[in-house]
Amino acid sequence: MRIVLSGFVAGVLLLQCSPVLLPWGPLLAWILLLQGGLWWALKRRPLPSALRLTLVLFSATLLGYATTSLRAQWRLSDTLPHAWEGRDLTLEGRITELPEAVPNGVRFTFAITAHQPAEAVVPHRLSLGWFVGEKLLGTDPKSGSVPFLPSLHPGERWQLRVRLKRPHGMINPGGFDMEAWSLAQGIRASGSVQPGGDNRRLADSPVPWWQAPGLFIESARDEVRSRMQSVLGERRWSGVMVALVVGDQSLIRQDDWQLFWRTGVGHLISISGLHITMLAGLVAKLAGWLWPSVRVRWVAGFLGAFAYALLSGFSVPTQRTLYMIGVVTLSRFRDVPLAASPVLLLALATAVAIDPWAPLAVGFWLSFGAVAALMYAGAHSVGRVGALKAAIHTQWSATWALVPLLLLLFGQVSLLSPLANAFAIPVVSLGVVPLALLGAIPGLGWSLVAAHQLFAVCASALQQMVQWPVTVWSAPTPTPAAFLAGLVGLLFLLGPRGLPGRQVGSVPLLVLLLMPAPRPEWGGVWMDVLDVGQGLAVVVRTRNHALVYDTGPRYSADNDGGSRVLLPALRALGVDRLDGLIVSHSDTDHSGGALSLQQGIPIGWLLSSLEPAHPLVARISPSMPCYAGQTWAWDGVRFDILHPLLEQVWDEQRKTNDRGCVLRVSAEGQRLLLPADIEALSEAELLERGPQELAAEVLIAPHHGSKTSSTPQFLDAVSPQWAIFTVGYRNHFGHPKPEVMARYQERNIRLLRTDETGAVALSVEKNRLTVTGARARFPHYWEEAPTLIP
Repeated sequence: MRIVLSGFVAGVLLLQCSPVLLPWGPLLAWILLLQGGLWWALKRRPLPSALRLTLVLFSATLLGYATTSLRAQWRLSDTLPHAWEGRDLTLEGRITELPEAVPNGVRFTFAITAHQPAEAVVPHRLSLGWFVGEKLLGTDPKSGSVPFLPSLHPGERWQLRVRLKRPHGMINPGGFDMEAWSLAQGIRASGSVQPGGDNRRLADSPVPWWQAPGLFIESARDEVRSRMQSVLGERRWSGVMVALVVGDQSLIRQDDWQLFWRTGVGHLISISGLHITMLAGLVAKLAGWLWPSVRVRWVAGFLGAFAYALLSGFSVPTQRTLYMIGVVTLSRFRDVPLAASPVLLLALATAVAIDPWAPLAVGFWLSFGAVAALMYAGAHSVGRVGALKAAIHTQWSATWALVPLLLLLFGQVSLLSPLANAFAIPVVSLGVVPLALLGAIPGLGWSLVAAHQLFAVCASALQQMVQWPVTVWSAPTPTPAAFLAGLVGLLFLLGPRGLPGRQVGSVPLLVLLLMPAPRPEWGGVWMDVLDVGQGLAVVVRTRNHALVYDTGPRYSADNDGGSRVLLPALRALGVDRLDGLIVSHSDTDHSGGALSLQQGIPIGWLLSSLEPAHPLVARISPSMPCYAGQTWAWDGVRFDILHPLLEQVWDEQRKTNDRGCVLRVSAEGQRLLLPADIEALSEAELLERGPQELAAEVLIAPHHGSKTSSTPQFLDAVSPQWAIFTVGYRNHFGHPKPEVMARYQERNIRLLRTDETGAVALSVEKNRLTVTGARARFPHYWEEAPTLIP
């Protein structure tokens, strides 16, 4: 059984790593041919056991790969066609899941039942946003002018006018892959409710729960959430209480998430397997008091876990725990004891069989990886072990077990995690969660308040700990070889005490933690043009220095290019300090992430054209205006500011675009020009002062390809081999403009767009320029191949 399950899981994982999907016809033919041949070989004559097991493993792997491939093709076939992007559609459908609060509105999942125009091709399942305030997409039906946001609930039928787009996300080092998430959720288009349409709730008779159990469960979750919000009101940690009971994390503040992850207790705020296990044990214990039967206790524990899993949204860690409890419960009924490893393997195979896209979630690897490591470490225990000693060993094992995964996925490890979890796990799992679940029952609001107060005490201790001098250890994303070496070291470190060289296992793990970040050779430079949507953010690294040029846009009140893109990218690249920051000008698509960046990483100095009263200027010292003639050299790489002139920096008669800092980077005969958002006026001034200074092999297209920039004379003077347009997918400016693109193409300049390529990595070493797009470097079958690629 282990060989079959392992092979099936390997096949699913292999498919999720594939850059393309095989056509279903040839794939099906190969399946039948190979499977038939394998079974014929197995039945025809006796085979050596090793060869027989190999054939069985190969057959199971092929089965997992093929079935997942067919399911992936079916899911991708439901994607919104390009022809229907950005067009107003009138849809009728039903809200199928618990709506979640987002800045300025709410986001919800919508299942389509009808649409206009009738010839439109629309996916069956959408993610829609309904916004007010800064994104006013609704008017009061009574007055016609007052902003409003209707109360949305699962199961309701609505008619909505929407505008849709295909799943698309930013691709950056260390960044969140929204396209993979959308595929895993079965969402093949997203969009927003548009103003002015006949947006209204439709009359509908209640659907019996047995006809739509999913809607019944979501409605119950919605009712519980509303009751909890009514009881807790504006209490500080009310969002955490809601997350622990119904799995809705949208009400938790961003600064609270920072607290939880810096102390290593973020897993406790999600519905973790630990909570499910603790609750199952509590229910089993209560059932044992009422009916002293082992089978009854196991069934009661499973049903308790199952009920909590449904209430909390059925996340990946929840599924893993539920499947494991189910397997053990079934084995108890059949009086067939199972070892720990088959239970975990069967739960793993069940999870990927039901949802083959579960491995795309970070929680999948953290959940199964942590449990596998704990099972491995606990399998060598001999004799009775005291509760305190067992708890210390478990926490020690879990801490080391997650180091390779945390560095691979997040580029950092919380140093506070062992201590913080030592008291947070029992407080949250044994105290807060049971009290919060009890408080979700009507009439027992006092229990919910008690849960909140208990968590407030725990959070207060965490807030004190996070003030310590060093709380997080950051390291660059490990190479595949270093990661595998770390896993091997983990096997030794968590192995039995008599294992030769056991303590040596800590060496590869320490190497992972202490591994220096990769850097270019002396005289070389690496530049990463990040995919921040409609904006600009560039990371420049030399042998011993690092610089950021612009910080990306501000997406919402608590979300910007600094926190969402730059800081994760810098961690993944192994940059823990910036020698300098250049903010070209004050437009928010270039400076929107600056304050978040300053709060998240030390910065040596600031060059900018920002007004002296700008908050960033006071926070970074020294802070200087950028002006033509400034120059410096780092590790054999030359940096020159070409624009503006000193008297133009704060000239209010000029546009902020024409006051932007223009930077040229020169290394080993290659030049890279970053002109920010300068327009035709500044381009003409640069040409007048010295066209020879503009020549460069790589040009970041000025002003994202706006028609106000990239004049023919400017392009002739720069004469680049490559031009990079930093633009957002389907941005409302229409950048880059077709006539501007034509100018570049007429000059045979190779073009890249970050909305198609993802982040662009440029490397200048040994007099050679290398340009690579992130999507081309790590392609996935669910991504569209960029039309302009290196």
